[in-house]
Amino acid sequence: MTRWEDFKASMRPKIKEWKFMFKRMRGSPLSLAGVAIILAFVIIAVLAPVLAPPQHADPFKIPRDGEVAKLSPEPTPPTMKHLFGTTDQQYDIYYACIWGTITAFRVGITTIGIALILGVIIGVSAAYYGGIIDEVLMRFTDIIIAFPGLILAMALVIAIPAIFTVNLSIGLVVIFGLIAFSALIMRTRIKITVTLFIIFVATIASLFIYPLNMGFTINNLDKVLIALWIIGWPGYARVIRGEVLRVKSEDYIEAAKACGASDLRIIIKHILPNAIYPILIMASLDTGSIVLTAAALSFLGLGAPPDYADWGQIIQRSQPWISSQHLLEFAHVFLIPGLFIFIFVLGWNLLGDAFRDVLDPTLRRR
Repeated sequence: MTRWEDFKASMRPKIKEWKFMFKRMRGSPLSLAGVAIILAFVIIAVLAPVLAPPQHADPFKIPRDGEVAKLSPEPTPPTMKHLFGTTDQQYDIYYACIWGTITAFRVGITTIGIALILGVIIGVSAAYYGGIIDEVLMRFTDIIIAFPGLILAMALVIAIPAIFTVNLSIGLVVIFGLIAFSALIMRTRIKITVTLFIIFVATIASLFIYPLNMGFTINNLDKVLIALWIIGWPGYARVIRGEVLRVKSEDYIEAAKACGASDLRIIIKHILPNAIYPILIMASLDTGSIVLTAAALSFLGLGAPPDYADWGQIIQRSQPWISSQHLLEFAHVFLIPGLFIFIFVLGWNLLGDAFRDVLDPTLRRR
């Protein structure tokens, strides 16, 4: 048998499995609706420069009609010039909704991606090594979960400074310290003396570069992302920990250890492929929730800047009119971006149900 035939034979079960997954998705109209909704928003995000050409150097800065703003500060209803109307001070809602799609994807995907990575690293490390490592990591996780998510996010957004300086010496010590700690807990072939030497060299090197500092400036939206990263990972850590505890007692894990496989190889090759699916389903369902949380922070005045293309920020501009007699007259200011949020979150929820039907081993063979 040639190498090509060997490759085709090895891929045949995977192709069959993919066909089964697509068949399950085609059999669910709601799953197809979720895929269609997300694809529609992807198209809007990709074609944003065409659908709403930027008028500033920063494409996420919402253009405003200065001439009308001089005459009236109140919102204007939809017209041919402004398809979705304008907010107070005449900010274009159509432009904000189109470019806000990119902001929503940025908030949802980056937050879920980083929270997922942190949760997997912490949860797998706690479950696989157990003992004091498990106790320390899980108790820290419990502390984060103990706070209400939105309240903790609000506190973090307020607490994170807009301008902060990172000392490179401290950064090097932390990086090399993490490398040394990882080498110790992973029980690799690096000896303890070598890891201690690495920390020593890093500490000595830090003395020579101590004056070197690196400054960062972040806006409110970046603060929101950081806050959502911090509050997002504990849920994934707890779920993946439970799955790893279940998987690591299987016979094939013991066989891999008996064959001399390293901890890293066992985790990547044997444990994660059999434990990752539940948190992937969680991640797809949580994407919409993360966008809702970010929109809530913007509505409370803690999110994106006032002229930034963000759905929650546009709804925040409708606050003066929600409790006034002009509610129906200016309803477009909160209804249109609210509809974008509703459809976007609905699409991710339907897509999450589709992933659950396809990936969940307890449901897929029914």
